[in-house]
Amino acid sequence: MTASLWCKICIVTSAIASLAPIGWAEPATLRLLTWENYFDPELIGQFEREHQVTIQSIYYDNDEVRDQIMAENQGNGFDLILVDDIKLPTYIEQGWLAPITTKQLVHLGDHGDLWHSLVPGIQGYAIPYSWGTYGISYRSDLLDAPPTRWADLFEPNDQLTGFIQMLPQASELLVIALLAQGDSPNTNDTVSLAKALDLLTTQKDRVAYYRTLDFDDNLLNQGLVKAAVSYNSDALALQDLYDNIEFVVPTEGSALWIDYWTLSANSKQTELALAFFDFLLEPVNNAQNVNYHYSATFSAKAKALLPAELRDNQAVFPAHADSFETLKRPSRSTIRTMMRIINNLDID
Repeated sequence: MTASLWCKICIVTSAIASLAPIGWAEPATLRLLTWENYFDPELIGQFEREHQVTIQSIYYDNDEVRDQIMAENQGNGFDLILVDDIKLPTYIEQGWLAPITTKQLVHLGDHGDLWHSLVPGIQGYAIPYSWGTYGISYRSDLLDAPPTRWADLFEPNDQLTGFIQMLPQASELLVIALLAQGDSPNTNDTVSLAKALDLLTTQKDRVAYYRTLDFDDNLLNQGLVKAAVSYNSDALALQDLYDNIEFVVPTEGSALWIDYWTLSANSKQTELALAFFDFLLEPVNNAQNVNYHYSATFSAKAKALLPAELRDNQAVFPAHADSFETLKRPSRSTIRTMMRIINNLDID
């Protein structure tokens, strides 16, 4: 998230730090490594009742935290793992994931082929969960001229200068800078990467915070920032809570993020996991989840079940999404640029 809805690591933080000695839970338990607030709790309860199982969710705060957990524990202690499109091929190569018997997933065909054709080599190791885009959330009541371009965040007017919130991950900052200067988010061109680094470095004094948009400590609603880079699903969730927050996909385009469910290579709950996967893929359940977390679905049947105001919402299903790229595995020059971004911007 790629995607993503953020979380606080709640009561499981200490458990995550020492997962190696954790033993497997009771047979009637499925342990999920996932984002918080990314699944309708009513559906969780329904699956638990139908299958006489307990769902335990372990929450990670961002993709880097999840990757560190996996590197240290190789998936021990989890049954199902939510993985973004960028890291999924690496998880497969590392042997952290088990193959999925897709013939048992009767609803997988409803989701078409785009979810795996965009990320070659993942079919048979993942099922699609949701997808979305990056954009700009902003306070319409505090800006005379709302941002419509990524470039507006790098060359802000007086109203916006000092009131910008950027994402904290170097990989995503680089994508935004590349898009702002008209480059592909996946370019390996060293000149383009150097220009993007300069753009971000120059922007630093105009940025108030490098943080993910947060529900509990929302800087937009407080007026501490007037525009924030965000995921589209997060923006819609905030619009339910606060007035005067708008969302735009910039004119330079955006990048797609896709989240997948996968099966841990160490899971002992394969049959329950497959039942859970097919439960998620079923159109009526899939549509209910979209209604809950505002991330898009690949299922045409599920989309047809959505209310018109959500089905036709350009923030959820942007009209030109088919022209957006998913993010590819970074090259060595891209990784070096990311490290320089971290150093230049003093972000963790």
